[in-house]
Amino acid sequence: MSQYAEAIQKLLAEADALHARNLSAAEIGPDYYEPGSMEYLDQSDGIYHPESGQLILRYEARGTRYDGRTEQIEKVKLGDPIRVVRDPGNEFNANNFTMLTEKGHNVGHVPAVLCNAMAPLYDAGVLHFEGAKVSFVEPLSKRSRHAKQAMLFVELRARLTETE
Repeated sequence: MSQYAEAIQKLLAEADALHARNLSAAEIGPDYYEPGSMEYLDQSDGIYHPESGQLILRYEARGTRYDGRTEQIEKVKLGDPIRVVRDPGNEFNANNFTMLTEKGHNVGHVPAVLCNAMAPLYDAGVLHFEGAKVSFVEPLSKRSRHAKQAMLFVELRARLTETE
């Protein structure tokens, strides 16, 4: 068994949690609403193909309200490429990954639970990013007047490789 088996299982558990969110979208009616928790459940997902090691994670960007990110998200379109960049100098989480547009504009961060699961594997060369793109976007200008932030979901494609 790999020295990274426990870390891989932690990441796959997070992928399963994202997939469970997606599945629960069909069970929760449109009249149920819990801000920040139950919105856009169908946009999240986590899929792992053990035969190829391919991992697909669709998750909501975090920190979209800060540092001019709301304005940057206004310019983002469905399918736009996103660069997921390791950010160990982040003052809030040394495991952080930042998300940048093609022009290098910051549009948010990967959720902390995913960062914490991915960083050790990424740093060890066991997790390789193959690409990321915008899988859902709803800029603040298109949301309800009561909304406080834009909604941005990213699909990250990665591959897990065992190293001993």
